[in-house]
Amino acid sequence: MLSNPITPIAERPEPERIYLFVQHFGRRLRDIDARAGLTPARFSALASLRIHGSRNIGELAADERVRPPSMTRLVRDMARDGLLVRTPDPADGRGVLIELTPTATALFDAVRAEKIALVADFLRTLDEPARAAITLAFAALDDLAEPPEPPP
Repeated sequence: MLSNPITPIAERPEPERIYLFVQHFGRRLRDIDARAGLTPARFSALASLRIHGSRNIGELAADERVRPPSMTRLVRDMARDGLLVRTPDPADGRGVLIELTPTATALFDAVRAEKIALVADFLRTLDEPARAAITLAFAALDDLAEPPEPPP
C-alpha cells in the first residue's frame, strides 16, 4: 500500500523510500544528459557501446531491450549527428557493426564523469559512519540493479 503523498519521505516504508530515491536521483542524472544534448535512450546506447565495444543492431537492441527497428532508427539519427559510425561486420558479409565516434566517446566520458562527480561531491559532505552505511546499503542492493536474464 502506498503512503499518503504528504507523508514525509523519511516516514515512508523502506521500499517506497528506495523507489523514490531512484526516481528523484535518476531525474537529476537525466538533467545532466539533457544539458549535454543527450536523451536517455542516446546515453544508454552510448554506454552500451562504450562498455561492450562495437555491436551489431540486434546485439545493441537486445542490450537496450528494444526491437531492432527502434534501434535502427536511433542508430541512424545518432550517426547523422556524428556520434556513431557503421563499419562492415567481418563475421557477417551483409551486416554492419555500430561504433562510437571519437566525439561520442569524449561526450559519454564527460557526462559520465559529471554524474560520478555529483555523487562524489555529496559523499564528501557526509561523515564516515554515513559513508560506511551507504557502502553497506549499496552492497546489499547490488543484485537488485542487475537485470534478470531474458526469457529464452
